[in-house]
Amino acid sequence: MRRPSGRGQGLVADVVVVLGTFLVLGIAAGVAWSLLVDPAEYTKVPGGSGAMDELDLAKRFGADGWYAVIGIVAGFLAGVGVTWWRTRDFRVTTALLVPGAAVAAATMAYVGRLLGPGDSGAALAGVRRGDTVPVELAVSSLPVYLTWPIAVLAGALMVLWSSPGLPPLPRTSRGAMEDRDPEQPSNPEHTRL
Repeated sequence: MRRPSGRGQGLVADVVVVLGTFLVLGIAAGVAWSLLVDPAEYTKVPGGSGAMDELDLAKRFGADGWYAVIGIVAGFLAGVGVTWWRTRDFRVTTALLVPGAAVAAATMAYVGRLLGPGDSGAALAGVRRGDTVPVELAVSSLPVYLTWPIAVLAGALMVLWSSPGLPPLPRTSRGAMEDRDPEQPSNPEHTRL
């Protein structure tokens, strides 16, 4: 059985570290999301279904807002941190950021749903008319999931644009410093005639 080469081991390590980091961040963000959101409530009405007033409807959209805020902050910091930390190969790290952000976004939604209120439909069946039950914690607008990858890529770009380790751009014309004689001093006051 052949052992993987050093490059193969480095790639596997990058995949495990980056995706593992985003998994842990998604769990922490899901816990924070479940703690910060004040859940909306359904009121049981005649016929057995639930109704929501305007205040509770605003709370429902507030859950998406908190998801977006947490995703933007955590995603940006993750993009900066992971890109700066895993500098062995910027291309591999950058290619792993979007799948990592997707893992974090899905994990955050899943953990938040687990820690938030349970199924409101089942809870409505067990209460009397006029009683309230909390709405389960879930993302109601799919574009909110995009906050993670957008924020992660913005954080990565901050590191990549400010990184002094990137190769310099090629020069299009020769500068005056390249045309001077290396034996002559660089100070123009000391030049010989």
